[in-house]
Amino acid sequence: MEHAETSPNLIPAWHRERIGHSSATRACRSARLRRSLVDSLIQGLEATVFWGVTRLPDFWAHSPASGIGFLQRAGAKAGGIARMQSVLGADAHDSAGWSRLWTGHLRHVGLTAIEGLRFGRMNRTQLLERVNLTGEEHLRAALDRGRGAMLFITHLGSLGAIPAALGPRGYDISITGNAMPRPSLEKKVRELYAHGGVERILVGDHLPSRIARVFRRNGVLASFVDYTVVERLNCWLPFGRAELKTNLGPALLALRNRAPVLYVECRRLARGCFELQISPLAAATVDRDPMAAARSVTQAAIARLAGEIEERPEEW
Repeated sequence: MEHAETSPNLIPAWHRERIGHSSATRACRSARLRRSLVDSLIQGLEATVFWGVTRLPDFWAHSPASGIGFLQRAGAKAGGIARMQSVLGADAHDSAGWSRLWTGHLRHVGLTAIEGLRFGRMNRTQLLERVNLTGEEHLRAALDRGRGAMLFITHLGSLGAIPAALGPRGYDISITGNAMPRPSLEKKVRELYAHGGVERILVGDHLPSRIARVFRRNGVLASFVDYTVVERLNCWLPFGRAELKTNLGPALLALRNRAPVLYVECRRLARGCFELQISPLAAATVDRDPMAAARSVTQAAIARLAGEIEERPEEW
């Protein structure tokens, strides 16, 4: 995790250029012009979609979810089903069942995008009504120690529910993540986070030092447990019937800073509402073997995620 800024494959070209990464190359003027024209057209389309999904009633705003999910996952069906089969077992469904599961996944992907945008138009009272928070006592107990707290989050449920639940409740929360593929989308995500009072920390933006500052001010850091960052800190861990390559960096940084690690489960309820449940993970110490401790904590989180996927595989 210390060298997150040196992993170019996970950082979009525009972001590498912005932070001065050594892998960034100077594009020629014509290429920049073409990119600018394409971005302008895409931004116009995005603005139209954003307007519709943020102002229409829930039913109408959610209706294009499957289509949006299809566009986001175009060409990914075979690989997506193969990954699901590796975790759940190929015998979990017949051919028709796997197709239905993929259809449900497309709707989930589209709903996640729409819900996040709609959160960005809600005031504090509306956000608190939309996202119920349980297990908050675990987070408060962690912060009472004065060393901050690490929240392991996943891509299940809705990504927008995390900032919608914790920011308006007054928590000093930062969320790590990869930069969006285009600057316009990254700007939109930052605006949505800022609307909820949440700081966004990108991979490549001096991640370890910024995370340490969050913990020093007794803040909350939320980090996805189901993606990789730096190759040397990636590790294959048991995951359902398969293994998942994930990163030990977040757990290692939390343990080094003596920050308690918690797990967050997000569930979609009826009528655009969600429940966020916070619970503690097994404690570990870094006194003897920091990497083994980080592996233990991360494995506990991955096991919890695998259990959730068995219940709601269409959301993974």
